[in-house]
Parts: sequence; structure tokens; C-alpha cells
Amino acid sequence: MPNGRRILLKKILLLSTLFTLGFLNQALAKEKPLIVLDGQEALNNQKVCWYENKRYTEGAYITVGDIRLICTAKQPNFSNSDLAWLRLNANGEIIYPKQPKTIHVN
Repeated sequence: MPNGRRILLKKILLLSTLFTLGFLNQALAKEKPLIVLDGQEALNNQKVCWYENKRYTEGAYITVGDIRLICTAKQPNFSNSDLAWLRLNANGEIIYPKQPKTIHVN
């Protein structure tokens, strides 16, 4: 095989490989969208529980003395409820604070 033809075949092989890799990169990029977060905004908008200057997210458990606490929704019936530390009983169930009785006047 002449030397010029080998060089041409190598160039074609290199270009086709680069094209294929570029195409695959483009296809994979469509499957994995780029998510950009503003870290400060996420910290400001995220609902958290605080203990000893540390942030805890919903579902976190801590033990203070003999008391087990969970970071959970203060009012479980509302999806936008603030988070609060609530006690857990011996079975690991959340003890919700008793709501004051209210009188509704129409």
C-alpha cells in the first residue's frame, strides 16, 4: 500500500473517530441535563432544622440526652409547613404537639 494512501486512511479514521465521539458527547448531553444551582439561594430557601449551629434537613434524627428528636414538618397536614424538632416515642413514632382548642365564630 503506498505511503500517501496510508496517511489518507489514517486521517479518515481519525476524523470519523472524532466525529463519532462528538456525536456521542452531544447525545449523552441531551440525556443528562445540566443543572446549575445558586448555592446561596438554595441555602436561603431550604427549610431546615438547626441544632448547635448545624443545619439538618427533613428526616434527620438526633439524640439530646435521653430524648430522640426528628426534623419534620411542624404541621403534617400542610405541604408547605415549616420544619421543627419533634420528639419520638419509644416506638419511633412522632409525638405531635397538641393543638389548642379554638372557637370559630361565623
